Amino acid sequence: MEFIKVRTPAKLNLALEVLGLREDGYHEVATVMQTISIYDDIKISRREEGGITLTSSLPFLPLDGRNLAARAASAFFEAAGFSSGIEIEISKRIPVGAGMAGGSANAAGVLTGLNELFGVGFSIDEMTEIGRPLGADVAFCLRRGTYLATGIGDVLTKVTDMPTCTMVVAKPRYSISTPELYRSFDSFSPAPHPDISGLIAALPVGIEQAAPLMVNMLEPVACAQIPQIAEMTQDLKKAGAVTALMTGSGSAVFGIFLRSRQAMICTEAMRKKHSRCFVSPAHPVRE
Repeated sequence: MEFIKVRTPAKLNLALEVLGLREDGYHEVATVMQTISIYDDIKISRREEGGITLTSSLPFLPLDGRNLAARAASAFFEAAGFSSGIEIEISKRIPVGAGMAGGSANAAGVLTGLNELFGVGFSIDEMTEIGRPLGADVAFCLRRGTYLATGIGDVLTKVTDMPTCTMVVAKPRYSISTPELYRSFDSFSPAPHPDISGLIAALPVGIEQAAPLMVNMLEPVACAQIPQIAEMTQDLKKAGAVTALMTGSGSAVFGIFLRSRQAMICTEAMRKKHSRCFVSPAHPVRE
């Protein structure tokens, strides 16, 4: 095999609770995460020359060790105990700086792609350990479906899959620095805590029961920095979404619709109103 192609799905946070600041400077969280049908495409090819080369469809992305995909390849070869020349081509569709784990998904895709391309046979748990230094979301991005994530977001527990539905995902023009957002959160007025256990229990019952329990504690802080986040969530609700909220540390938001026709109408309306922003329909992706 000379090359392999991998599709890497984005993630959404159906709820996010911040439990406090840890001694290591990270925040303890509890969050329900979901993979969705917005993908980046990665092609990994063997090359005769040594080293790792990287190309991207987005010209502003770094193509060196600052890119998680390149770092994932280096970590893979170190763990595997050999090196090889490869070229990684990334076609980006997941918006950058959105809270949708695009970079972590790319890192996970490189790990799984190299594992298959070179027939190494690492298990998912072994790849999780390889990817752990790259970021908390890499562990989740190596899997698909619906998970409870605790710790800094890297301790995973499989929960009942999210029911079938259609989502509309939208990202404002501007992004938010995750460390800056958490620093602002620490000095912000306390936000209501989501009922994570209640949400997990409601997922098997249905979207209408689960939707009111979907809350992101970081959203009020993010809205203070980027008012378009609040504007977009209100637009989604006015279009018929049973709920709408920000994902992760933002700045992307999503609305959940019971009928796909309603979601398609909303998508077109959002694209007209927010013409310079990313807007896309999506569905939950299961294992």
